[in-house]
Amino acid sequence: MKPTTVIKLVAGCLIALSVGILFLIKSFEKSELTLYDWRIHRSYAPQAIPVPVAIVGLTEHFESDVGEPFSRKFYTQLLEIMEKEEASVVGFDIFFPQVTDSAVDAEFIKAIKKNGKVILPVFSPTRLTERKGAFYPAPSVRGSSEEFNNAAFSLGHINTLSGEDQVVRKIPVFIKAKDTDYPQISLEMARIYQNRKEISVPFRIDSPLVSFIPVRADGSIYIKLLPPDELAKKHFISFEDVILGRFPDGFFKNKAVIVGQTIVGAKNADLVPTPWGTQFGVLLQAGILHNVLSGQYVHRIDDKAVLIALLLLGSVLGIIVFSSGAAGNTLLLGGFSALSVLFSFYAMKHACLFIDIVPFFFLFLFLYFASLVYSLAKAVKQLFRRESAIKIMRDVEREITGILNPAEIPGITGDFSSSVWGGSVLIEQTPEITMRTLLVSLGIETGAFLLVQIPGKLQIIAQHGEPLFKKIDMDKLTRRVMAANRPVMLNRNQLKNEWGAGALRNLILLPVIVQPTYRISGLFINKYPAPFSKSSHFSRDDIPLIHTLSMQALIAIQNARLNLALKDTQMESIFRLSVAIEYRDRETGMHIHRVSEYSGLIAQNIGLKKSEAELIKSAMPLHDIGKIAIPDHILLKPGKLTPEERKIVEQHPIIGAKMLEGSDSLLLQVSGTIALYHHEKYDGSGYPFHLKGVGIPLYGRIAAIADIFDAISSKRVYKKAESIQTGFAFVREASGTIFDPLMTEAFIRQEEEIKKIRDKYKDV
Repeated sequence: MKPTTVIKLVAGCLIALSVGILFLIKSFEKSELTLYDWRIHRSYAPQAIPVPVAIVGLTEHFESDVGEPFSRKFYTQLLEIMEKEEASVVGFDIFFPQVTDSAVDAEFIKAIKKNGKVILPVFSPTRLTERKGAFYPAPSVRGSSEEFNNAAFSLGHINTLSGEDQVVRKIPVFIKAKDTDYPQISLEMARIYQNRKEISVPFRIDSPLVSFIPVRADGSIYIKLLPPDELAKKHFISFEDVILGRFPDGFFKNKAVIVGQTIVGAKNADLVPTPWGTQFGVLLQAGILHNVLSGQYVHRIDDKAVLIALLLLGSVLGIIVFSSGAAGNTLLLGGFSALSVLFSFYAMKHACLFIDIVPFFFLFLFLYFASLVYSLAKAVKQLFRRESAIKIMRDVEREITGILNPAEIPGITGDFSSSVWGGSVLIEQTPEITMRTLLVSLGIETGAFLLVQIPGKLQIIAQHGEPLFKKIDMDKLTRRVMAANRPVMLNRNQLKNEWGAGALRNLILLPVIVQPTYRISGLFINKYPAPFSKSSHFSRDDIPLIHTLSMQALIAIQNARLNLALKDTQMESIFRLSVAIEYRDRETGMHIHRVSEYSGLIAQNIGLKKSEAELIKSAMPLHDIGKIAIPDHILLKPGKLTPEERKIVEQHPIIGAKMLEGSDSLLLQVSGTIALYHHEKYDGSGYPFHLKGVGIPLYGRIAAIADIFDAISSKRVYKKAESIQTGFAFVREASGTIFDPLMTEAFIRQEEEIKKIRDKYKDV
């Protein structure tokens, strides 16, 4: 089996397992029960063989038809009629909690005993939730008084189990109160109907209509209730019609008869929510009795079987959906959904099987969306490969040098966004970016450019995909590079024999530049289909394209290195010029180091990008370049300056900005901004323009705090150095007046780091 097939199979199983867990914790139960009700409604068909059930219901017409109010004496008459009509068993859905009329009740009790097959109900008022073995324990039960219960043949419970929506769909087979077991009343009536000694599980009634009771692991059975209209049409007769003899001959013969109230609000009458709507309790019990005597139970498939089916189907569908397109999967989803509904419908209609289908809907839905994500990822990946390859083939060198080199924007004034400074970062990353772009274009997983100098020292110029390189013996690779005067291609078997690396599928070692004292080779590992080569292995046809693009990539990498070297040279020249300027009025040039570090630290701590903070740090050395025009007798004067001398000194920001203006260099433009504004104060008392608040460009506000803090804690010709604690105290006090409070907070927050910088660049 292919690795991709295994991955798809595992993905399908994991999704199926996730759905299975949701199924086991009943996350789909409410939706499933709603579909269950739909199936019950749609799959109902009248019973072909008559079922021996009769319902006697007391209605609101009794008094008007019979001519007197209802009393218990009519129960006595009912039982006499049932005995005369040869009813097999009579069950009551009515309680008789106490004796109300001694004479009348005595006759009723006598009739119960005489009939010999009367079942009276009991009921647990406590909701049944826990189960012990096959029984649902009940703290207590309610029923008729002892006189009536003793007269009855047996007792049966009328409790039900409701779902999350409070609808009754199943019943407990047994409840247990203290030491007494009570079967469900319909099961007890069926037992008496068949003259059986006890109810067993599985319980089989000796009738061709009935099969065993499908008791679930929780001690319950699902019931397939009949529509109320169907029960009324075939099995219902009013109490008054029975008393007045208005029923067909033989209507009760050999039938199980259940008696109850069908008057809304009457005593001993209750209403129960069912899939067919709210029904009288006697109709519910009659429906259960109909199930028992007809064998029309609902068999719900066991949870374990559903979980196994989910896992099996998930593994199969995982392979299918991850291999098909979105259109095919959409059709498959629609077909699967329709087929599942139809299958569950016919299973309910013809076999009374309750099959959970909601978890299967969610299984396919999750697989469907996972396949969409998978297809989208593949499409995006393929699109990226194709577009990258086309762009490189148009003009590889122009793409690398034009896009990756930093842009410098002339004419910048004041505060500005310096995001273009990221170009220096891009130059540093050019070897890796170029390598990655090259590999994507060629459809190669891992690659590197290797420089080997005589007599055999290997250096990696650029690479992408380090993990695979760790599997290669570099000494052996060095020898192969030195010995390879022509391309070397290895397939999986050759790689295994030579390198012993299972993760390597194929490899090509291609000489790019060969000179007497050195050579540069390209090492490319694991090829996959790409726009310019549809195969998943290297061939001779790939060599010209790989060689051409490798040459272009090496040019871009070398250009980037030259740019970095030039940038480093420029920075060193600027820094040395700044130090020379500082030596005029300071004993050392350490001030330049400190203010540069301070300003960079502040910039980072107010949320500027690292590249922008580096720009400010690099531009800071030229902040006092204008002092070069200040005469020595003023600049180096040890005493207090006169107002005229002060005015001359305050011209140095403008002089410095003038010296730096007009440059196309972004660094010098930023240096000019800092030089011009670093003596402005937050309250407007600074110079040369007396700007106020955020009207002072951001870089000037950053430079001000770094410069003044270092001036306080440094020695000058006209003053002694103050302690670093004095410098911090001054910064705190000047927040909101000299300094921007935001800068102050960022500076003070880094007190320990400031001390480290101070110690590192001490004046010596």
